[in-house]
Amino acid sequence: MATAYAGNTLIWCRGTDTLLLVLLGASEVIAFYTHVHFNVAPFYPPAFDQLSYYLQAYDLIEKTLSNGVAELPKALFESSNATGTTFALQGALISLIAGASRTTFLTINVIYLVAAQTILFLTVRSLSNSAFGWTAVALLISASTLFNRAGGLYDYRIDFIAMCLYGICISFILWSRIFLDCGKTALAALACIILVYTRFFTIIYIAGVLAFLLAIQIARWIQTATTERAVAGQRARNIFLCGCLIALICIPRLYISREAIYNYYLVGHVLGEEKFIRASELGIHGALAHLLYYPRSVIGSHIGVLTWVIAALIAVLSFRQLPISVTEAFRRLHSYRLEVATLFVATLVPLAMLTANVSKSQVVAGIVTIPIVQIMILIGIALWPCGTSIRIAGRIFDVAVLAVTAGLIVFFFRASPLPNVENRTDLDRVSSMSMEIVRYAADRKLTKISLSVDRVSDFMNAGIPRIFSIERLHRNLIVEGLFGHGGYGIFATAREDALRLYASSDVIIMTDPYKDRAKPYPINAKIREYWPELWQWTNQNRHLIFSTMIDGVPYYLFVR
Repeated sequence: MATAYAGNTLIWCRGTDTLLLVLLGASEVIAFYTHVHFNVAPFYPPAFDQLSYYLQAYDLIEKTLSNGVAELPKALFESSNATGTTFALQGALISLIAGASRTTFLTINVIYLVAAQTILFLTVRSLSNSAFGWTAVALLISASTLFNRAGGLYDYRIDFIAMCLYGICISFILWSRIFLDCGKTALAALACIILVYTRFFTIIYIAGVLAFLLAIQIARWIQTATTERAVAGQRARNIFLCGCLIALICIPRLYISREAIYNYYLVGHVLGEEKFIRASELGIHGALAHLLYYPRSVIGSHIGVLTWVIAALIAVLSFRQLPISVTEAFRRLHSYRLEVATLFVATLVPLAMLTANVSKSQVVAGIVTIPIVQIMILIGIALWPCGTSIRIAGRIFDVAVLAVTAGLIVFFFRASPLPNVENRTDLDRVSSMSMEIVRYAADRKLTKISLSVDRVSDFMNAGIPRIFSIERLHRNLIVEGLFGHGGYGIFATAREDALRLYASSDVIIMTDPYKDRAKPYPINAKIREYWPELWQWTNQNRHLIFSTMIDGVPYYLFVR
């Protein structure tokens, strides 16, 4: 294998880098499909968000098969989309090649992961050398956000690919030497446009980063000497043109969805009461808890302890091998001040916007994962330009090699199919109950049924039997959610409304008025007032066809 040395650090040649990137991506793909086969595809998709995205993709595929490929570009400009417009479209497109299934849809995530880590590596290598590029990849693949149950690699929602795309955008900005290289600037603009079309809200993040960089360059253009003035002017011009291109392509698309965006964000996240329920659900009470929620989420849930430990060990070992004074450290960091400032702004703008929203989420802060990894690496590049190596038991080891080894161990352990499903018995019972509903509809040749559930649950709602019907019986069963859904879900529902919704339901799932109702949903307190009456009415007017116990709570399935 061809190698080269820079100082005392082992660096692979570029051809070897390419081979290793391909091998790494292939290994991740194998681990990904193994995990999906054992732990994802056989069971229900947890969480409402990813369930809705799965169903959107299946619906778009059915429309395409029925009406032709003209349905695909229509989906790009659907006015009812409030959060983004390309996710279901990408799922439908890849399904035309590989067939419609959850495994196929999830393939989008691993494609974006491989793309993000490759561009991250190339960006860091352009700033320094391969050793730091591989260290950056190691920190990324060891990050906890990749394997979070919500928002991770195996979760079909826009948050994971938004994280990858945002990282790609910031990487191209760095790779362009902060908008000096016109070609990389164009790639940064393209990545930003794709990101905004994927997640509308991110246009605020991009605008914040570009506005900051433009202000810095204009200030330098005004204040500095001739040579630096020309560089600042070129950067300011490219930033302005990049921003104009993004606005020209993205703002008309946002205007199309203006009503949906207004209802989802302004009404749902600002004016409505749901934001307080969501905050209480996460145990957030008081101003300080709101301010600290996302920093804590990033540190603990998205970067994660193992990544921090790997980064800290690299720093400690590097300081021991190549000690430098504090003055020298600041002098070296000063030479990368613009890059470091860009990354800090790329981290702080999303966190500030998210913190200002009372309604908090476990998954959205993962978008800053790659910029934080880049901050760590840029500090290392500044302090130890040639990288470092350490001596263990008389042998010299490259710190980058050790970092990659640790990162791979963490990644493949988390990707292993063995430790990832907590309770397969409960998951099998969820599947059994869902299939009872599906078979009930199929036996009676029903194409539409209505469902009421006496609690809010991510594994028993209108979407779960529908997705089982699509995947296992290839029937697009329409399931209308009544009690326990929508406006009659987490909110308190009056007794009269509950009885009316039950009387309209083809299928009713009853559980227990007290067990596992600790979540601060108003429905959990309200339903205790009239649950016995619902139980009595259901037993008198519907037939019990299935019962089971899931996570210590009894479930009874009644049908018309």
